[in-house]
Amino acid sequence: MNDRPEYQQGPQDEAGMVAACRDLHASIDALDERAAKVLGVSRNDLRCLHLLERGPVSPTHIAVAIGLTKGSVTVLLDRLEKKELVRRLPSPGDGRAVVVEATRRAWVTLAEIYRPFGTALVSLSSAYGMQRASIVTAALQDIARLCREEASRG
Repeated sequence: MNDRPEYQQGPQDEAGMVAACRDLHASIDALDERAAKVLGVSRNDLRCLHLLERGPVSPTHIAVAIGLTKGSVTVLLDRLEKKELVRRLPSPGDGRAVVVEATRRAWVTLAEIYRPFGTALVSLSSAYGMQRASIVTAALQDIARLCREEASRG
């Protein structure tokens, strides 16, 4: 006996949106899996590199964001430094602390992996037209916010 409720897969209904979100997540996950393999890093290593896209952060920030202990982050950063993908620098606000930033090698490699997707996404967005693309972007941002809120519930 199947205990799952039957869902209609239409774009206007809740089940259709949930299914589309799950499909999007699985697709992004597959792209990230490929990126991790190309870089020769773990998924947590790749998560760290994605965190650095917005600029240098502290190892503590990385630990909290990824859900690792400070010791595990130290090992992770050691691995990424050996691959010349990150570097530790003195914190501008506190010379005793460090921040972590991605290296040029990391940026170039990540760009090679993700650029084809970005190019295709821009092309797809153009096909929607500016107004529809803005609506889709806003919807994706709202969905991401909802996911973060749900995840933070513990």
